[in-house]
Amino acid sequence: MRNAMLLTESSAVETKGALRGILVALSSEVIRRGICNMLERLDPPRHIEPHSDVAAAAQALRGGSYSLVIVDAAADSEETLLRFTKDASELGAKVLILLDRADADTVERITTLPADGFLVQSDLTLECMSETLERLDRGDLPIPATMVRQLMARARHGSAAQRTPVQLTPREQDVLHLMGEGLSNKQIAKRFGISVHGVKRHVTNVLAKLNCPNRTQAVSVALKQGLLGHAA
Repeated sequence: MRNAMLLTESSAVETKGALRGILVALSSEVIRRGICNMLERLDPPRHIEPHSDVAAAAQALRGGSYSLVIVDAAADSEETLLRFTKDASELGAKVLILLDRADADTVERITTLPADGFLVQSDLTLECMSETLERLDRGDLPIPATMVRQLMARARHGSAAQRTPVQLTPREQDVLHLMGEGLSNKQIAKRFGISVHGVKRHVTNVLAKLNCPNRTQAVSVALKQGLLGHAA
């Protein structure tokens, strides 16, 4: 009897954990099926709920429990997408934005979104998806090199008059530069020979000084302000 009770409790925990799944909101059926297929093949297994539009996904988001939301950057209007991604973040879900391309117009549109990472359709492979999710789980910022180049191009052509200087310590500046290269906290710690806890403290200070909620926006703001012009 006791073993049966333990089994029931264990099953309940597993069911509850499964609800912390992945909410997929992608308008293209081909891309949506492809990504869901990739996610189903990854370990550990995760509950996956696909939707073809943001409105349906937003309703599911409010009624469920998800650890990750994958949404198309071109899925809907900028206002709708911003509201959806903000709601996801407030509910504790990480946001992964899928880009059909990383051109200047697309990058300009999505840099204000509270995203935790980005993917470009042309880069989509099972290995890429697995690595991206692993980096998200570690708290890193997955960002395609093509998008980084676009952000840097925007920074180079930005007006100096539009920049608001931010005072960073030399170590914070070094950490910010490596954040811009997409390095994880563990990689940054190894580069400078300091603890991961120390890196997290520097990252927190950088986010606070740049008034940004996450690494994605911090890198974007830093590029606009010309704070990433020199190597660490």
